[in-house]
Amino acid sequence: MDGRVTVNADSSAGARAGSPAPGAPGSAGLTILLAAGLLLFFWRLGSHDLWPPDEPRFALVAQEMWSRGDYSVLSLNNHLYTDKPPLFFWAINGFGRLLGGVDEWAARLPSAVATLLAMLLIARLGAWLYDRKTGIVAALVFATSLQIVARGRWASIDMTLNLFVLAAIMLLWRGRERPGARATSFRAAWVMMGLATLAKGPVGLVLPLLAVVPVCLIERDLRTARRIFLPSGVALFLLVTLSWFSLFAVRLGPQDAIEVLMHQNVERYVSAWNSAHSVWYYLWRFPAGFIPWIVFLPWGVLQAFAAEEKARRGAALFLVAWMAAILLFFSFSTGKRGVYIIPLYPAAAILVARLLARASLTGPDRSLAARRRLRAPLWIWAGAALLAAVALPVAARRHHAEFASVAAAIGALLAAGAIAAVALQARGRGASAAALLIGSLVLVVLVATEGLLPRVNRYENIRGFADRVRTSLRPGVPFATTEEKRDAWVFYTGRFAEETDTPEEIVEYLARDGPRDLLIEDDLLRLIDLARLPGVVEVLRGTVAGHSFHLLRKEGAP
Repeated sequence: MDGRVTVNADSSAGARAGSPAPGAPGSAGLTILLAAGLLLFFWRLGSHDLWPPDEPRFALVAQEMWSRGDYSVLSLNNHLYTDKPPLFFWAINGFGRLLGGVDEWAARLPSAVATLLAMLLIARLGAWLYDRKTGIVAALVFATSLQIVARGRWASIDMTLNLFVLAAIMLLWRGRERPGARATSFRAAWVMMGLATLAKGPVGLVLPLLAVVPVCLIERDLRTARRIFLPSGVALFLLVTLSWFSLFAVRLGPQDAIEVLMHQNVERYVSAWNSAHSVWYYLWRFPAGFIPWIVFLPWGVLQAFAAEEKARRGAALFLVAWMAAILLFFSFSTGKRGVYIIPLYPAAAILVARLLARASLTGPDRSLAARRRLRAPLWIWAGAALLAAVALPVAARRHHAEFASVAAAIGALLAAGAIAAVALQARGRGASAAALLIGSLVLVVLVATEGLLPRVNRYENIRGFADRVRTSLRPGVPFATTEEKRDAWVFYTGRFAEETDTPEEIVEYLARDGPRDLLIEDDLLRLIDLARLPGVVEVLRGTVAGHSFHLLRKEGAP
């Protein structure tokens, strides 16, 4: 069909004997991606505590899954947990089995591994759509964007979801472009959508279809749009998802299971009870998460639709439609978080990478138009980096003086990398400019990992204070906490805690007969008159993330 994306000559050449498979990054490219991925996402991955709110909660769910031996119905603090499906927690348990327990490493490894695998998939997709160089650069652009750096090193379901959504999108696109492998690719895509659904619910089904079906309709490829929904593929999706949900429904009861499904997905979309934002939220949230590459994205889109890219116009349409569909879908959801739109980052990364790759070509294939397009975003980023070099240490000294030296080093690296990239690009050394720009961002992450994370960890003081609480708790005596950081206290103390979240609940708990312990934050303690609660004394106080926490003890016969 006219406008259909085709595998280019560079990728086809890989089919020759002794060459990598079509679309593969090659041994040198693979080495670069693995080295960058290991440095960015695995270096000192378990060196700091699990930070609230998500990390301790997810680790605790996985830990209770392990201790209870129940892999179908989840629990949190010994209460039923229905917020998320189980696949991510299965993954944490899998790594926990290898490491001897659920700890910081086990909790974060699913995200780190998923991000590294996503880099390899993006490299392959970029090569399919354009060429190997674009694919490798796209993977590095993806990996060095702010949101991905943060979430790839975080115990977060979103990177696992992104991996399976990306795999499904690639398989759907591949099936569309390769009629001979269409049925096999579509069936595999439905399996990936099933796994994505087990990671984070029906959004794992919706996002791949949103990324591919609209572009089929725009190009009037109605036959492919229909064939995507082949019965055998849908059957495989149901087999994957119902293998867990049917057990879940049997345990809870079908009616309760369906109510949970509707509440956590449909109701959350149309009437969210937290993280509610306006329809315009992602107009600033996506640019913030895609720093620094958001500066280059508009020119990347222009490059993709440029006259010199006419033969690959279908690729540009596919990538832009992919981004737009996911952005619109989440914009109309009442609940919004920056991590929700991570599945559009691969498309944005490929668009930016195409500009960088074309601008770095030399010889008869060089593109003067691409070099001119790259000039403006490079200068804009250089200006922003210089501003950051000044602003970061000033802000650090004002709010957290202990972070000032690391902030200054990060700002200096950003500025040096950006200015050097501008100079190299002006001399026609586009490949060196792109490599230096990406390399400077990798160094920034390493400096932050070595210099910033330990300081933040000491400031957070989650495990340090939890260890003091654990040694102070009395065996067999009831223990309660308020809502603030409760999941972290339960995970690190190894004690289930009664939930006392209001002053009334706290007073009622402490007024009961018998001894009991309570962990409470300073703000809530001020609302309670301990003088009216005879026998209640403070036995421990500590500072966590700049706030005081207190362990109260009530004496008395059991």
